[in-house]
Amino acid sequence: MNFIVNTEKFSCGLRRVMSAVSSKSLNAMLNNVLLEAEGDTLYLTAYDMELRIKTAVPATVNQRGAIAVPAKKFSDIVNALPMGDLSFETSAENSKEIFLKCNKASYKMYGQDAAAFPAAEPFAEEWSFGIGGKELVDCLCKTSYARSEDESRQALNGVLVSIRGGMRTIAASDGRRLSLVEHSIEAPAEGDANAIAQPTQEGEFILPNKVVIELTKCVDQSKAVMVHLTHTMAVFEIGDTVLTSKLVDKTYPNYRSVIPVNFRNSVSIPRALFADVLKRVRMMVSEAEGSASVTLNIAENSMIISATSQEFGDAREDIDVELSGEPITIAFNPQYLSDPLKSLTCDKFVLKYNDGVTPVEMTGDEGFIYILMPMRGN
Repeated sequence: MNFIVNTEKFSCGLRRVMSAVSSKSLNAMLNNVLLEAEGDTLYLTAYDMELRIKTAVPATVNQRGAIAVPAKKFSDIVNALPMGDLSFETSAENSKEIFLKCNKASYKMYGQDAAAFPAAEPFAEEWSFGIGGKELVDCLCKTSYARSEDESRQALNGVLVSIRGGMRTIAASDGRRLSLVEHSIEAPAEGDANAIAQPTQEGEFILPNKVVIELTKCVDQSKAVMVHLTHTMAVFEIGDTVLTSKLVDKTYPNYRSVIPVNFRNSVSIPRALFADVLKRVRMMVSEAEGSASVTLNIAENSMIISATSQEFGDAREDIDVELSGEPITIAFNPQYLSDPLKSLTCDKFVLKYNDGVTPVEMTGDEGFIYILMPMRGN
């Protein structure tokens, strides 16, 4: 096996797959990255029994072959090398012996037999769809923070993707709040060479959180992502990278049942200003306090945001708002209230409510809905 590859491109490829390198598996082979050289391409693969990432890097392949290399040590070495070309060659006498050369630096390392690296599971596609990279990342960022951290609630640990009735919905909930983004699936214009592939059928699936995190990091937002599915697995084609994941084998709860049918009152709030004020006011309360809350006192033209702590004291600040309906005093978990503001881009968001004890709804960016329970006893 012999190839030459640019160190910067090689380092970039290694970073793409490192998230799928296992650090806890009893199978020591999963601590490795599989390198496969053929044609004019070097393929890198990592796998942790749940997530497989394979990416391609351009290379000059003088002799095709494959070998598994220790992921962290190998990545550290490549990342430390100067910019330029790296020569990679295995020994003719010992196929597990590797020689690396870059400028004046040289290394001898030991790899593992590529045949021992776990092969990809058979995949027989059942349905598929395309989605713009920017839309996918945007939707995941606007919803994934609302997922449950409780590992016993496996369905709520992940993020739901649903395609039904010409709508694409991405949602997450922890049982106390719900965040979703819903968009209609537009039919492509006739003859549009850049059209995003339409769904081949309706369906829904739950993405594990690890996959959600990886997608938000590695998706090229300027390009479309192709998603291929079975009832247990998903394959994401992301440019030169293919990400394969097991799906959460659970049924997602009926999240639409928690969305109120109507609201009697609403208030329009400047998003950036409110986020800044909330950040300042919530400093007064300790997040360790289970009852920590911020209170919104909403009147016709103003809102007072306040917080009180027996340990530290109290803080309050007011901002101008536009109220349609009845004034109210209502309290929220400060973290839950601030989470959606980090990913919204609208100038103003709207908070809709009926009273101080039933769910409220936050809307702003197109298709975005956030359902949140007020805190009681405030």
